[in-house]
Amino acid sequence: MFTFGYKTKFSSILRALAAIGIGLVMVFGNNAPLTVVRIVACFLFAAGFVSLVFGFAYRKGELLSLMITNAAVDVLLGLLLFLFPAQVAGFIVYLIGVLLILYGVLQLIVLASVMNLVGARFTSLIFSICAVIGGVFLLFNPFTMKIMSIISGCLLLIYGISELFSTWQVDKAKKAYEIKFAPKPKEPASETDKLDASGIGQAKEVDYRKID
Repeated sequence: MFTFGYKTKFSSILRALAAIGIGLVMVFGNNAPLTVVRIVACFLFAAGFVSLVFGFAYRKGELLSLMITNAAVDVLLGLLLFLFPAQVAGFIVYLIGVLLILYGVLQLIVLASVMNLVGARFTSLIFSICAVIGGVFLLFNPFTMKIMSIISGCLLLIYGISELFSTWQVDKAKKAYEIKFAPKPKEPASETDKLDASGIGQAKEVDYRKID
């Protein structure tokens, strides 16, 4: 069963909520691409701070240096986005398109691998297929930025909903997999087996002769 990207509920649910939140901003926000870039910059700043705190809290081996590196990269990217939001905003639709294709394909693979366990039908793949097709559509960017922002927001909402559905399906499949392939309990040994195991049951009869 392929569950890459869905090892924990938290990461997939967080991914779904982030997609839904950014999708709502893209649909209803004024100058949505610029707003999204600033939101992502704030997330990167927050992620860098958390990595730094985590690294100092759990200083084990190379963990501190790894967390400091992650924090530095997150803060640097966040700073670039915050200082040059207009330049990045022009590419935000393309970035959303690429992410929709990548995560949509991942959803398709995961759902296809768990369909037999949860008894799902092909219709359960519709949202994921729409996300992938929508991502390809965004890469061509045929309309104005305003229209493309609304379209990309709607596609992010579709992806977020499909991500929540995929998380629920994977959770069901994990439980079904554990039940189906759980080791069967051993049957209690019979009295004869117990005797044989101890060696008593295999003891041979001994002839005794009376000695005068």
